Amino acid sequence: DPTNGIESLTESESWSLRDMRLRDSTIYWDNDGTFANLVDNTDRFYTNGIGIELSFDPNLTSSLKEKLAPAGAWDDPRFGFGVALKQRIYTSEFITQSNPPADDHPYGGYLYFAFSFQRADDHKHDHFGLDLGVVGDWSGAQNMQEFIHSAYPDQDDPEGWDTQLANELAINFNYERTWRSEKAELWGIEMEMLPALGFEVGNVAIMGHARMTLRGGHNLPNDFGPATFLGHKDHTVQGNDWGEGDFSFYLYGTVGADAVGRDIFLDGNTFASSRSTDSEPFVARASVGIVLRYKRLYAGWAQTFMTERFESQPSGQTFGSVVLGYSYQF
Repeated sequence: DPTNGIESLTESESWSLRDMRLRDSTIYWDNDGTFANLVDNTDRFYTNGIGIELSFDPNLTSSLKEKLAPAGAWDDPRFGFGVALKQRIYTSEFITQSNPPADDHPYGGYLYFAFSFQRADDHKHDHFGLDLGVVGDWSGAQNMQEFIHSAYPDQDDPEGWDTQLANELAINFNYERTWRSEKAELWGIEMEMLPALGFEVGNVAIMGHARMTLRGGHNLPNDFGPATFLGHKDHTVQGNDWGEGDFSFYLYGTVGADAVGRDIFLDGNTFASSRSTDSEPFVARASVGIVLRYKRLYAGWAQTFMTERFESQPSGQTFGSVVLGYSYQF
């Protein structure tokens, strides 16, 4: 019966969320003080970021793969999905003041789900992201910071949360294209360059960015750069794409710049009246870091330096980042 063949083909080419397979779980932590920040110990502006993320192999059908990455433009493409729950905390420079200066960084929190779809081949990587969440008291940032400061000794109590941004539903779309050079080798060290361009748009932020990453090490992974809390992780990478052997590592340096059209944490709420300050139209940043992998475990640390984000900011900012993860597919 010819209809049996058609039914079999339809069944084999169907796809659902149940077909996805878990690849990795990753934990993120950014902080401008404590042991994460090796250069400075502050408690101001962008002061804390925490998150947990799951990466999935979507296990797409061949027809879906062809539609999402046409053969003429993509060579043997791979795909990935990601979902994360993240929280950011922003404060004034003067956290012991209940009424900070009007031109200082407003208090604000952001709690959101970050959904992403990615496609990649050996030389390029596309990231499509959608962030959905809440800004303001609903974010739980005040409770989180007060809890952390009560748990650690010799911490000042944050007094200015009554001036934080108003509650607002948040939606932001982001896109980034990353390219990867051919591997070079110098004195036995593998090296790559990873330039990237991207943008985000929504009521949280409107900005474009450009950056360049240079990394070098042993057994470089088949990915497109380190996982970062304020950026993203490469979800298209299989667990065994880290090269040969149980151990891998690399050092990296990144330089980049943002062109800022809107930043809700500086410009204030979209609809409600709130604190605000004059944001800078351009922000430069640089990071240095290390990524290690042993079998299924991976870890990373980075130090990031940023120029002033708002006009009355007395100086730039630096913060440390810690990433811990586990790969399930080998």
